[in-house]
Order: sequence, then C-alpha cells, then structure tokens
Amino acid sequence: MHRTYVLINNTSLGGAERRLGRLFARMAKTDAGSCLVVNEMLWRQLLAAGVVTEEETRVWRLAEPCSKLAVGLGLWRGSLSFWIKKLDYLFFACLLLIRYTCARRRLFHLALGGTYVALPLMLVRPGHRFVNSVTNRNLAGLVGVPWALPIYRFALSRCDAIDALSTGIRADLSQRGIAVRKIVTSPGSVVDLDRYYPAAEKEPWVVFAGRFVEEKRPVLFLEAIPAIVQAVPSARFFLLGEGPLRSAIDETLDRLQLRRRVQVGFLPDPVPVLSKACVFVSLQRQDNYPSQSLLEAMACGAVPVATDVGLTWQLVDETTGIRVKPDLAHIAESVSELLKDPPRCDRLGQAGRRRVAEQHSEERYRQHLVALYAGVEPRGECDD
Repeated sequence: MHRTYVLINNTSLGGAERRLGRLFARMAKTDAGSCLVVNEMLWRQLLAAGVVTEEETRVWRLAEPCSKLAVGLGLWRGSLSFWIKKLDYLFFACLLLIRYTCARRRLFHLALGGTYVALPLMLVRPGHRFVNSVTNRNLAGLVGVPWALPIYRFALSRCDAIDALSTGIRADLSQRGIAVRKIVTSPGSVVDLDRYYPAAEKEPWVVFAGRFVEEKRPVLFLEAIPAIVQAVPSARFFLLGEGPLRSAIDETLDRLQLRRRVQVGFLPDPVPVLSKACVFVSLQRQDNYPSQSLLEAMACGAVPVATDVGLTWQLVDETTGIRVKPDLAHIAESVSELLKDPPRCDRLGQAGRRRVAEQHSEERYRQHLVALYAGVEPRGECDD
C-alpha cells in the first residue's frame, strides 16, 4: 500500500515540525509510490532551518492563497491574520478530496494540522488507512483554540492507529476517550546526529529554546540569569524562540538590565549556537520528555538542566545532566556549577549525546513506524 505523509502548519516552526519534516521527506524519497504533502510556508521554513535540502523528491507543496492575502494586506500577526491563514486548511482539505477520494487505498500518516486537513477525506473515503502522530501531551495547547479540541479528538477517533510520542501522551489520549487499542507509544523521537554535533571547542554559553509560552517558563529562565552572572561573569545567554510571552520577556530583560547579556529571538537554524553551548536549560511544567529542542541540544553535547517533571528522568539523570526544581536558586546554582567545571560538562555532554544516539536515532524510529504501518495496512493489498 502506497503512503502519503501529511504535515501541515502555517503558524510556526517548532520541534515537531523539524522532527517530522525531515523524517517524512526522507521516507517519501526512499519509499517508491509515497508522497509528502506539506504547505509551502512550512516547507520554506524547513529549508531555512536546514531540515530539508530541496533534493527531496515526491513532495507536494500546497499553495496558500489566504496566507498570501493576509501578508498582502499587511496582516503579519494577530487574531485576524491567524484566522485568514487557517482558511487555507479548507483549501488543503478540498485538494486532498479531489486527489484521493477515488484513488486506490492508501495509508496516510498525519501530523499537526494534517489531522484537520484529512478529516473530510476520512469521512468521505473510510477505506483509506490513517495513522496520526501526537507529539504534545497538552492537547489544548497543541490545538490552540478550545472549540477546535473536539474536532481534533473526533479526527483522532477516526484514525486506525495513533503514534504517541510518550507514555504521558498515551495516558492523556486514553483519558480523553481515545481507544487504548489504537494508541502505540513510540520508542523515542528522531534526531539527525550528522547535523547536530558538538563543536570542537565549547563556550560558556547557556541556551533556552522553545515557544514563548507559560508551559515552557522562559521568564523563569531570565530571572535566574543575574545569579548565574554573579557566579560566572563570562557566561553568555540565548533565549531562542517566539510566542505570546514576548512582551513579558522584553519587560523582564529591561527590569533586570539583561539586554547586553541575552540574545533573544527565533533562529531558523540553532545548530551554530547549540554546538558551542555548554548548558541547555529546559523548564517545562509538565514534561521535558522528549522535547525536540532538548534532544538536539544533547546531541550537540550541551548539558541539560531540566525541571524534574514527568518522564524527564528518562533523558536527564546524574550521568547526563541535572534535574532541578522550578526554583530560581536551584536553577542558577546548577547552571553555575556546570559552567565552573568544564571537564564535568564535557563528560556529561558526551554521555548525553550517546543516549540520544542509542534511544532516538532515525533508524530506530523508522523501524517502529514500519511495524505500526504493518498493523493497519490490509494484507494482500496491491499497490497503485
């Protein structure tokens, strides 16, 4: 059975997009008869981030007329821009209906906005097979608007299988009424170790990367910086991302007089920073496992300082980093200790990279997907 990978998001580029964008593009290229369906805006962002290269084949890039209209009207941000852009999802859904309603049975692997885009096709053509990857335990945060959550949950219920990125996500889906028999927990995430690797020489750099939302607590990171600077004056800090807390971040930077100490903003390609960094800070409220930014930082040899929540211990233990309470003093002390002890940083960084290589390689995840597909694909089905 031929496969179609559907990855849609026209608002931002995050860990899930980087992880699945590269994986789906490579699988479409190597699997004859397969195709990656992706919106043009996301594809350009993946190119800018170095995730894909334009050498990939069998990629169907969907035009975004409504998004172009929003830009033409000067609506870069805000709720009106958001809703105009989301009209493109209806356009994408129509394109999928036209192309695949009468096609022979295929397997569709959906992610992010692809869940909504493929829902009409699920209803019109139930003979197709549908697998959905859920990458966030906070479904409400993933969906974005409260009224869309029931639609997303309904789409999940129509899927033949759900690939949950962690046991925490699996438990959350089960509590929301998704049949447990459909949910399979992945063995880990996917990191390109050829792309994410340590620099020959490290710098006393401390990095925080993620969306500027309450769940990730970027302001808490900033508030810990003055104590770190007092202990290690040579330290330099990076707050990489974008999001609704940007105004609160700017206020904190000014209040603490940190403008000269902290580089703030979204970087399409974080590798040049991560590869030189000694420490990576992850302060999520629910779970740091398996944060894509955290995995990429560990692959680059940056030692994680992460909040002790959820399944964080599966990545961060005494051999790879430090787990902390969401407490300013504890965070600052842990980061300072690492910066003052380069040999320890080097030892923990190497161990962290090994853990990522062992548990989160592309080969391991692809084997997981092959087994998952085999469980939902009809036996004896002829290819197109």
